[in-house]
Amino acid sequence: MPSSSSSQDFITHYFGLPRYQWLFALSIGSFLALFLLAFQPFGVNNFDPTFSIHLEFALAALAFGALVTATVAVNEFLFRPLVLHSINRRKLIAWLAWTFLLISTVVFLFYNFLGNWHDFHWRSYLGFIRDVSMLLSLPVAGFLFFIRFEWLKSEYVQLQAIHLATPATRLLHFSSDNGKDQVSVALDDLLYLESQDNYVAVTWAEGETRRASLVRSSLKRLEESLREPTLVRCHRSFIVNLGRVRGCQGNRHGLKLTLEGADRPVPVSRAYTETLLQKLGAEKAPE
Repeated sequence: MPSSSSSQDFITHYFGLPRYQWLFALSIGSFLALFLLAFQPFGVNNFDPTFSIHLEFALAALAFGALVTATVAVNEFLFRPLVLHSINRRKLIAWLAWTFLLISTVVFLFYNFLGNWHDFHWRSYLGFIRDVSMLLSLPVAGFLFFIRFEWLKSEYVQLQAIHLATPATRLLHFSSDNGKDQVSVALDDLLYLESQDNYVAVTWAEGETRRASLVRSSLKRLEESLREPTLVRCHRSFIVNLGRVRGCQGNRHGLKLTLEGADRPVPVSRAYTETLLQKLGAEKAPE
């Protein structure tokens, strides 16, 4: 069974991955375009059952979908990193509320632009916010269910791998972005991964000796490709092997991990403190 923090983990994990950010944008834009194409002919807005789709209307619906997709993409990739450095369930709700407001505003302005500003007033704007937000709740709910399913599937695969594999012989493979270079390390020997500019330093222990090798990649890409339950993100620059953790010092404002075989403690940022301590079996973060 996934841990009790898995609902939090799937939010923090998938909402930071570019391909799921693109999927989020495309699902909302596509749903809006398809909704306009599917329901407008049946008289949802004009109560005219004889209305049929013409090329001009189809192009307008596709334009709405493309504009909304671009708006969500800009919001996710450019604006969100500026205002949210981490995300949890509460921040996600606030972010979705902002996203709904932003899309409603864009749709309202584009609708009036196409209609020569015939409906440009506050009452209509508030109605757009209500109606568009209700409409967007459907694709957003579907997207959240999808990434939740992806997370549970990943957890199941990991549990199967742990059950079937022999830990002493299991190797982890860290490949560069171009796939030409690779570092292979036994899971039991791995200490931590550290982001260093355009590289990741893979650090492991060989008896009493520590070794490190650089892989040209991002920490996020390696985290996504590994999906190893004992490797946990504890800082924007570190992924730590829980099997090597022997203690922690400090409080939730400055927690540090002591690893067997490491020559220095590994920092833990506040955004990852609670999740990390839950995985280590602690009841709560120290004050």
